[in-house]
Amino acid sequence: MGIWQCPVCAAPLDIIETGLCCSSGHQFDRAKEGYTNLLLANQKRSADPGDNRDMLSARRDFLQAGYYQPLAEEILAQCAAGGDEGLLLDIGCGEGYYLDYLLQHLPQWRGAGIDISRQALRLAGKRKMARAQLGIASSKRIPLISGLFDRIVTVFAPIDAAEIHRLLKDQGKFILVTPGAEHLHELKAEIYQQAQLHELAETPLGFVLYQQETVQFPMVFANAKDLENLLAMTPFVYKLDAKVREGLLARKSFTVQAEFLISVYQKAPNDE
Repeated sequence: MGIWQCPVCAAPLDIIETGLCCSSGHQFDRAKEGYTNLLLANQKRSADPGDNRDMLSARRDFLQAGYYQPLAEEILAQCAAGGDEGLLLDIGCGEGYYLDYLLQHLPQWRGAGIDISRQALRLAGKRKMARAQLGIASSKRIPLISGLFDRIVTVFAPIDAAEIHRLLKDQGKFILVTPGAEHLHELKAEIYQQAQLHELAETPLGFVLYQQETVQFPMVFANAKDLENLLAMTPFVYKLDAKVREGLLARKSFTVQAEFLISVYQKAPNDE
């Protein structure tokens, strides 16, 4: 059974040799990296929306260095709880680190990933995830068939609660990862005169909180390149004074606390 629906007419999309096609003849070609572009021109706010290549490359290198592996392990535990097999969706999958990690450790599961960034999907496609389908799409209008997914995961990405509610099975789980109150606070203190704590996420409309976990761990940077990648993959890159940046990267060691809030939601009874 296919998982995609046509972004033009909402009919199911069939897999064909060159990509995807619906019964009305709307066709979407598959890129050489394996993803399909399902983002219509009128859904774009710019010619090439989403994270740029430099930010994505920095995040890929940072994540592959293992700094956020404790977070990936906890997301895996939440996905695996209560299900030996199923279908999971990563909304805002970026370069594919978390989706790839989950599918490597959930051999009976299949996956899908969407992101609005073409550059992100190019990197994700290069991971050659055998049980994943990838599509360029907006999180506000996701071209996937309703009610298919056992797990939906979002890590630091914009969400549309109504779309997630539509896509999730009635007994499925929505796993939302947001910054904890003091996430990267030591770094923020170097950049801002008055570093603010992160505001915690509220329960999305149409859902009830099933479980919530805080994941905290220190990250010790003795490698300037890894710290530079962290700076480049966050909004800090736009706020960082050149002298402050130079001073941070010149340090022999810098410890930063990572803190994540993992909120697991289920559909509210009777859609209340």
